[in-house]
Amino acid sequence: MSSSYLPATTDSIAQAVEAKDPSEAISILYRVLDDPPSSSEALRIKEQAITNLADLLRQENRAEDLRSLLTQLRPFFSLIPKAKTAKIVRGIIDSVAKIPGTSDLQISLCKEMVQWTRAEKRTFLRQRVEARLAALLMENKEYSEALTLLSGLVKEVRRLDDKLLLVPSQLLGQLQMLYMYLLLNKAL
Repeated sequence: MSSSYLPATTDSIAQAVEAKDPSEAISILYRVLDDPPSSSEALRIKEQAITNLADLLRQENRAEDLRSLLTQLRPFFSLIPKAKTAKIVRGIIDSVAKIPGTSDLQISLCKEMVQWTRAEKRTFLRQRVEARLAALLMENKEYSEALTLLSGLVKEVRRLDDKLLLVPSQLLGQLQMLYMYLLLNKAL
């Protein structure tokens, strides 16, 4: 991030949108995020800057920069509601997923975010990131790790009675078991 900041205003966002060069727009948005004030209006503008920045970094195929953005935003996440944090984190992870050839980066990013969410006691977000991680591990053919993660997640989600997450988690686990069963039958 740059040492000088731009005020978190709609004018700063407009300046980034109007920039001809994507790298200039990215620089402007990073400078908006550096703005220290944390009024409710400034926080709203910064959320918009994050969304725009994530889109630009995705378009430029800068997956590592998206990863470092998540790390840089951690202090900001303590200033906004947990639901907004979850939306931003999942949005950035989705942006990384849209960049070709980033499956290993997605897995390590999800693992980092699971550790952070555990430390910050953000259960809702952790469960969603763990479900995403399990799906990525299955795509990457790391079945035993995915199954271990899913079984723990399904137990926890059942206890919390979170039906929106429980059904996809159980389906992933059942598909995993079916796949392993079919592999065993082929081997015999």
